[in-house]
Amino acid sequence: MGGRFRTHIDALRRENAALRRAVRMLHRVANLVQESLELEPTCYAVLTGVTAGLGLGFNRAMLFLVDDSRRGILRGVSAVGPADADEADRVWRSIESEEPDLHTLYASGLDQAREPSALDLRVRATAVDVTGDSPPALALRRSALVRGEGGDDLGGLLHLPTAVAAPMRGRDSVRGVLYADDCFTGRQLDPVGELVFAMIADHAGHAIESAHRYEEVARMAQTDALTGLGHHGALMQALAEAVHEARTQALELGLAMIDLDDFKRVNDTLGHLAGDALLAGVATRLRHEVRAGETPFRYGGEEFAVLLPAAPAPILARVGERLRTAVGARPFSVSGGRSVWITCSVGLASLSERASTVEALVEAADQALLRAKRAGKNRIELAP
Repeated sequence: MGGRFRTHIDALRRENAALRRAVRMLHRVANLVQESLELEPTCYAVLTGVTAGLGLGFNRAMLFLVDDSRRGILRGVSAVGPADADEADRVWRSIESEEPDLHTLYASGLDQAREPSALDLRVRATAVDVTGDSPPALALRRSALVRGEGGDDLGGLLHLPTAVAAPMRGRDSVRGVLYADDCFTGRQLDPVGELVFAMIADHAGHAIESAHRYEEVARMAQTDALTGLGHHGALMQALAEAVHEARTQALELGLAMIDLDDFKRVNDTLGHLAGDALLAGVATRLRHEVRAGETPFRYGGEEFAVLLPAAPAPILARVGERLRTAVGARPFSVSGGRSVWITCSVGLASLSERASTVEALVEAADQALLRAKRAGKNRIELAP
């Protein structure tokens, strides 16, 4: 009788110790997540807390978020974990010997995000059908933790015998699913671990919701309200980053400045609502016309700009003609069901010894634009 009682007491002590460790770990993860306002760092902070030697110690962890643009789909957004059992063994031995803190492990996770691992890339390319029977789909539909359930391992991505998945709840809805497994060690999660995993997933849902709101506010702060394009400040910031990258890595960089010809006549004859509709229409057409890497902005008034990374000087004329033709090729619908034809003038410049700074590049493109206007409008001009 006494032996069974002592055994019971020892089990309770071990459980209490595990709970205390789990609560401390959860507190550290919560603090780490709180410091990460943007979505990607927030995701990696969560994953670090799940996989770190100081955390729950899972071999791998993955995040799947509800896809707002595709109903019925969870999209993979990030993952942390070694590629195979040998790497897993090296990772855990390193963690045991060095005893890094959670911030160090988190920084390591962000390094992996900048240079994605094979697992990370595979998860990012994964779309999960929420009506299926994979653990993430079951956790989302039930809005509850599931473990080792379902028959769909998403093409071998998941390890069903040790799988655990929990919904990440936001204020009003489930934002996604946190998944983890021990595919290399085969460890089974105990009840305390399940409880903490569910708590981390719950906390992650609120953190991801906050990150979404933060990024939306940041995006709106950089966006022109009428056209939805980046505004003047966003252009100058993007140009500063692009010029720095081009100069340090010896890359090409071009800039197109676009001005609508005789725009004032539209406002004077059709009214400002028609003018606003025309500006929004031009922005939409530019968004559809630009190619990968090219970014349109509203510079101000009826003037637009397109940032052209990796665009060598010899092709700038072709790019300018493409943009000019896109604007003037067909009419725009404006208020009152009316159609308006408008043309544009384009000035182009590339980063060079003569235009080696943000200000000099903008000035060169602007001067080329002025020459296009003086030469008769509806044409392009290149900076010398």
